[in-house]
Amino acid sequence: MILTIIGALSIANVAMAAAGPFKLRSHEATYAMKQVHQAGRNWSGVEQAKGMLRYRFKNVCDGWTVEHQSHVTMDFENAQQSQMNWNYTSWEAHDGKRIRFHSRMKQNGVQVENFSGEARLEEGKGVVVYTNPDGRREDIPQGTRFPTTHLIESIERAQKGDLVFSSPYFDGSGEDAFFNVDAVMTPYTGKALHAVKGTTLAPSPAWDMQLSFHQPGSQDSIASTQIGARYRKDGIATRLVQDFGDLVLVGDLVELTYLDEPTCQ
Repeated sequence: MILTIIGALSIANVAMAAAGPFKLRSHEATYAMKQVHQAGRNWSGVEQAKGMLRYRFKNVCDGWTVEHQSHVTMDFENAQQSQMNWNYTSWEAHDGKRIRFHSRMKQNGVQVENFSGEARLEEGKGVVVYTNPDGRREDIPQGTRFPTTHLIESIERAQKGDLVFSSPYFDGSGEDAFFNVDAVMTPYTGKALHAVKGTTLAPSPAWDMQLSFHQPGSQDSIASTQIGARYRKDGIATRLVQDFGDLVLVGDLVELTYLDEPTCQ
């Protein structure tokens, strides 16, 4: 990537202004999801897709909890309709070395995925032990980031102007044990979102994060999935993008509630 001197200085100035200590804010958020059609992508049989995504992030004394619920209805060219429901919950330790997870997906009311278990990073190795499917174990690389730890590191790096990094990543949200993820953080300089249905958002630096998920060992430079979010410094995302190749969904923040932070000993 080639930056002009002016462009490089602009990014450096944004990073300097954003630098400083931060803490992720406990909150509940709702996003209205809809399909966007992009030029050159005409192979999808989905004529229309829309739905809702609800997300709850909570600081707790020994870590962070996440609850994620999404519902998407897809209308196809052959007049068929499909409904997808995904539920995900997790607890992640503050030191980034443990995560418990439960992920379920239903298609048209029929459960098609159900994964639960715990992943641990120990000295020199990492392991995922599943309770469903019972008895399954998978090794994961040392240095694997879990979701909240990855987000915090991304924001910390972005504040310093370090806008690109790669790492193994695991969240327990599906069949694959882990992915290699390329993260790109671009400073957002557009119009900020100041309020959502009466909830005020204080001024904050923000970055458009792009996560590209690659299968381990794959030589394919094209990511299997790309997920984007416009993250504020407090960890609240004001916009989402889910790119599955043949289907792209964009989510706009429509409801936001701040949650009380814990009082810990």
